This record gives sequence, structure tokens and C-alpha cells, in this order.
Amino acid sequence: MKNVGGFDLVFRIVAGLALLSLLFLLEGGIKYIGLIGIPLLYTALTRKCLINRLLGINSCKL
Repeated sequence: MKNVGGFDLVFRIVAGLALLSLLFLLEGGIKYIGLIGIPLLYTALTRKCLINRLLGINSCKL
């Protein structure tokens, strides 16, 4: 069941892409913080978030 939509969806896409860009913009070990963007993009693309489901949150209007 889809539970990610609206502002939540847009935020996850923008934040995910911004974090992933850190892999290319930063040097050293700190650049790996950008890997946090992967689950954000995954949940945005599938529109399913396990944490939202466990908390009973549904931002999808479908």
C-alpha cells in the first residue's frame, strides 16, 4: 500500500538527490553521509515507507 505522497514525496526526492550529490562534492569519509539519500529516493520512487506504515502515517491522497 502506498503511503508517501504530496509534500512528503517531493521532499524525499529533493533531499535524496541533494544528499547523493555529496558523494561527488565532498572529499574524505564525510562524503559517505550522501548514502543516506538512497533510502529517501527508494521510498519516494516506490511511494512506500516502512516507518510511515509502522506509525500509521499516510501522506498519499490516492
